[in-house]
Amino acid sequence: MSFDLKILKGDLQIDGTGKIVTVSGNQKLRQDIIKILLTAYGDNKYHPGYGSGLGQIEIGSTDFKLTESEIKNTALSAINGLIAMQRRQSRSQTLSPAEVIVSVLDIVVSRDTVDPRLYNLKIAVLTQQLTEVFDNITIRLM
Repeated sequence: MSFDLKILKGDLQIDGTGKIVTVSGNQKLRQDIIKILLTAYGDNKYHPGYGSGLGQIEIGSTDFKLTESEIKNTALSAINGLIAMQRRQSRSQTLSPAEVIVSVLDIVVSRDTVDPRLYNLKIAVLTQQLTEVFDNITIRLM
């Protein structure tokens, strides 16, 4: 089973004893999805292909339905990249079924009703454990 350091509001989370908190299973998977979507390509200098192009999408250059479609396709591409990374990782490390994505069930994109620069993504994936993991992510386009 693999693990990751728990991130809370952009920082590592530390427990009451001063130890860094780790995540595994479904929590790790949720964090992995959020990290890959919110990381721009090239931000990780050791893995320049890691991330998504969500930050490069510009609002106002096309209509809203086309923008929503572009967001959905970009998110799907990033998650498919995460699936490929998990397959490579599983060759050298044991992954728990709760943290392995089998397929993307749904990605729903909607424009925020309060701030038109914000888009809400509802992402649902099926794990190898046959559980549905979902999360809501809000992104801001420029």
